[in-house]
Amino acid sequence: MIEESNKQYALQQMGVIQKIPTPVKVLNIDSRTGKINNGFYEKKSTVDYIGVFRGVPLAFDAKETNVDTRLDLNNVKEHQYYFLKNWVENGGVGFLIVHFTNLNESYYLPFELLDECWTKMLAGGRKSIPYKKIFQDGYRIGSRGLIFLDYLSIVEEYLTTKDG
Repeated sequence: MIEESNKQYALQQMGVIQKIPTPVKVLNIDSRTGKINNGFYEKKSTVDYIGVFRGVPLAFDAKETNVDTRLDLNNVKEHQYYFLKNWVENGGVGFLIVHFTNLNESYYLPFELLDECWTKMLAGGRKSIPYKKIFQDGYRIGSRGLIFLDYLSIVEEYLTTKDG
């Protein structure tokens, strides 16, 4: 759904957001079919998506959970957290898009909320973000026209609130 939304954003000239591939070292490829037979991830990727919206650099990761009551923080890798932290500290907007599969609900989780929960976890607190907190402090993502997951409307709302 994110990829389709990104295509619509590009077509409507609302923003440019690209999926960032994980670097793979190919060891063996079938010369007849072009299929990779053997390989490994060269290094850890940063986040799933990077782009720009109205001159503001965006970086975010997409997370999905089958658990209705929380997002386990072990779904966020340490290098992803620190990448987003550095991104935000340097003037960008960082966030997670969290999809609760069983509830069929998606939320925009600002980095500040992730940072708060991550810091508490490191201090011995809970290792998850409760659904209730995401529901209250995050932003539910809806659809608009051909944009199935209209997260840029939330980014715009977030920027207005943050700057206002």
